[in-house]
Amino acid sequence: MYLLKLLLSKLSLLAQTNCPIDSQLFIADLHLDPAKPGLQDLALRFLHFAQGHSHLYILGDLFEYWLGDDIGVTAYSPFINQLAKLPTHGCSVTVMLGNRDFLLGDAFAAAANVHLVKDDELKVQLGSSYALLMHGDTLCTDDTDYQKFRQLVRDTQWQDNFVNQPVDERIQQAQAMRDASKDASASKRSEIMDVNAAAVSTQINSSQCPVLIHGHTHRPAIHNVTECNARRYVVGDWHEDHAQFVQWTPNGIELLEFR
Repeated sequence: MYLLKLLLSKLSLLAQTNCPIDSQLFIADLHLDPAKPGLQDLALRFLHFAQGHSHLYILGDLFEYWLGDDIGVTAYSPFINQLAKLPTHGCSVTVMLGNRDFLLGDAFAAAANVHLVKDDELKVQLGSSYALLMHGDTLCTDDTDYQKFRQLVRDTQWQDNFVNQPVDERIQQAQAMRDASKDASASKRSEIMDVNAAAVSTQINSSQCPVLIHGHTHRPAIHNVTECNARRYVVGDWHEDHAQFVQWTPNGIELLEFR
């Protein structure tokens, strides 16, 4: 009886400590919006799930729009406050820029307690191998109109001019860009807005990573890139009742669903 009580005591103590499993999570395209509380509720539940894991990578478009840290940190404070607590549970967080939230900055990173990556690619170690992480929009090279727009809004001078405008003007300009993007997407063929196979092979070959994980296209799937002897994992976009994510453990990589 004494040994049983001692064992139960040790198990209880272990459960109260931060002992995340060796597991890395990859998500993208949450498109959090204050007008969609159900979506935020699902994301908050996922943060609770992530507490038991070692690292969470957010591969862009965490937010539906980001008009500057001075606006966004306050507008999304309930989620950001919970995100900031993840490292205290042993789960580190890395955030990459997307095509909707490319204005994320240092004030956001500090408030959210995350490592913010502003480069288009990030190479990470998964066990004894490596994976290349991307948002995925730079792989859609057939969409030439979007690539020209991307080059414009990623220019530092354009960004400085934008965030220095009054809040009302930023909101109006962002809404105009979103409307124009929706109109343009409606007239484009579906395959144009997907990744270009040659661009995928180029990225994999240059990184020498056997795994590529990205989002952006909203087409969750696992693709064999036979010419590179690699696999491409596409994370899905988020809905109010479900989302797709990629999970790595020493046993392998899976594309899973969270509800």
